[in-house]
This record gives sequence, structure tokens and C-alpha cells, in this order.
Amino acid sequence: MACVSVRFRPGGGALLLFVGRFVEKKGLPLLRQLAQRMPEATWVFAGWGPLDPERWGLPNVKVVRGRSGGELAALYQAADLLVLPSTGEGFPLVVQESMACGTPALIGTDTAAGCPDAAAVLLDEAVPGADAAQRWEQRIRGLLGSQALAALRPAVAAYAAKNWSWEQCAARYAELLRGLDE
Repeated sequence: MACVSVRFRPGGGALLLFVGRFVEKKGLPLLRQLAQRMPEATWVFAGWGPLDPERWGLPNVKVVRGRSGGELAALYQAADLLVLPSTGEGFPLVVQESMACGTPALIGTDTAAGCPDAAAVLLDEAVPGADAAQRWEQRIRGLLGSQALAALRPAVAAYAAKNWSWEQCAARYAELLRGLDE
């Protein structure tokens, strides 16, 4: 984890992470605005797609491709915050992966609605609107300027372990299967 942190934090500022397809539905246009408005933060984009952040020409944007498993987990662990302003996709696996690594996630309000039980450990913000970039920037700056993210990390990891571990998933499936026999 330390080598990932050093490699992506040349100035020691915040590391903000996006993981997923580089498409409009995932909020790439908003993320581009945020990266422009927050040049002091390092924005790491792990994924692929037609709206490639590498083409933005922003010095604070780093793109990594082909990461999975432990390499992707190291990015989650190194990040201060997963930023995912997606719309209309339910509750993405990357949010669960981030939280399992103890990294808080700032996601769209409609995405957060896909997992209402996690409301106490999820950070959400409305995506649509002409002022979305300003609202998201203010929210991120507020989080980074406080101890909120560091304080949230243990609760995020504990929630993920309790609700999304292999053991919990297997127990839930077994319970559902037993219910089919009744």
C-alpha cells in the first residue's frame, strides 16, 4: 500500500479515486469538472472507456488500467475517498469493494438509495443540477478539511465486514435456499 500512496501522491495532497467504466452514466463529465476545480488533489481513475480521463490533459489526473484483486484493493486502501457520481445503475460493486477496504465513498443520492441500510456509513450528494460541480466540490473539500473521513474508515470497514463478507453472503444464501423448502 505504501508504494501506491507514494507513487500517486507526489505533493502529499488528497487522493480521490474513481473505479469503473469511463462513461457519462458513471459521472465522468462531473468528475472532469471536479478535477479541474481541485488541482491540488490527485485524481486516480481506474478503468476504461470512451471518456478517457487521460485525454483531459490535467496534470493531477492519473489513469490506471487492468487492475484487479490485490492491485485494485491497494488503490482503494490508499485513497482518501472513492468518488462516484453515477446515476441510474443501482448500487455498484465498487462501492462495496471500497468500503471493504475501509475507504469511504461519496456517491450519488439515487445510487445510495440502492442500499438504504448503509446510510449511516455512506456519503451521498445529489448529482443532477447546474450547480452539481460546486456542490460536490464543497462536499469533498469539507470532508477533506475535517477529520470526518479518518473517523469514518473503521465504521465503513466494520459495516462491510458485517454485511458483505463471504461468510455473511453464504449464510444469507443458505437462509434463502432453506426458505424454498418450506
